Amino acid sequence: MLTYLTRHLQVLFATLGDIRRTPMASINTVLIIAIALLLPCLLFIAIKSAESLNTNWQGRPQITIFLQKDISESTAQALFQEIQLHPAIELAEFISPESALEEFRILSSQASDVSLEQELEFLGENPLPPSIVVMPDQSSAQTDKLLALRDELNTFDGIDTVRLDLEWTDRFNALLNVFTRVSVLLSALLAVGLIVIIGNTIKLLIFNRRHEIEITKLVGGTDTFVRRPFLYYGTLFGLFGALLTLVLLLVAGKTVDAPLNRLAELYQSSALLYQLRPVDMLAIVLGGSLIGWLAARWSVAQHLRDIQPR
Repeated sequence: MLTYLTRHLQVLFATLGDIRRTPMASINTVLIIAIALLLPCLLFIAIKSAESLNTNWQGRPQITIFLQKDISESTAQALFQEIQLHPAIELAEFISPESALEEFRILSSQASDVSLEQELEFLGENPLPPSIVVMPDQSSAQTDKLLALRDELNTFDGIDTVRLDLEWTDRFNALLNVFTRVSVLLSALLAVGLIVIIGNTIKLLIFNRRHEIEITKLVGGTDTFVRRPFLYYGTLFGLFGALLTLVLLLVAGKTVDAPLNRLAELYQSSALLYQLRPVDMLAIVLGGSLIGWLAARWSVAQHLRDIQPR
C-alpha cells in the first residue's frame, strides 16, 4: 500500500513539474477551463438569489377575506381577533364597509367619469361587505401552504369568500423553473465542451510523448502505468481551473456587492446576492477535477491503444 501511494505521489509531483515547465500553455488551458466553469456557477448563483428573493420578498401574496354582509360588528371583530392570532398569519387588517367604500370612491373617481354617488343612490345602500386583509408569514408563503391556509379560513363561521391571488407567484415560479432547466442544459453543454477541450490538450501531450510511451511499453509498462500521468494532467487542469473560477467569482461578487446591498436597503430586504457556502465551493472544485479526469480518461482511451512498440 505504501509503495502504491509513493508511486502516485511521484507521478503527481512529476506532473506538477511538467506543468511548471510549460507555463504559457498550462495557463491558457486553465483560463479556458475557469471561464467555461464560470458561466454555470454564475447561473447557479442567479437561481439561488432568485429563490431567496421569492422567499424573502415583502410583496408575498395577500389573502383577502370577505365576511358575510349581515354579520354583526361584534362578531366581525371577534373573528378578526381570532384570525390575527393564527400562527400562520403575520399581519392582519380589518376593513369596514365604510372604509372600503371610501377607498373604492377614490379609485373610481380616478378611473372613470361616471359619478359613484348616482350608482350608490340607485342601489340604496353600501354594497361592500366588511373584509380582512391578511399577510402570511414567510414560513407559510409557499403555494401549497397558502392553499391550505385559504381552505382553513373558508371553514370559519361568518366568512363568505376567501380570495388568494397566486398569479404573480405562479408566473415567477414558472419563469424560475424555465431558467433553471435552461441553466442545467447550458451547464451540461459546457461540461461536454470542457471534456473536449481538455481531451484535445491531453491528446497533444500523448502525441508529444509518443516515443516515451513506446519505450515504456517495450520494457513491459502496462497501460495503467502509462495512463496514470495523463489522468493527473487532466485532474490538475480541472482543479486549477476550478480554483481560478472561485477567485473570479470572488472578484465578481466584490464588484456588484455594494450596489446590490444598496438596492436591498432601499427595498428593506436582506442581501440579494447568494453567498457561496463551503459545500458549494467544494462542489465546484470537485466538479472541475472530475471533468478534467473524465476528459483525460476519454482521451487516453482513444489514443493510447494506437501507440504500440515497434
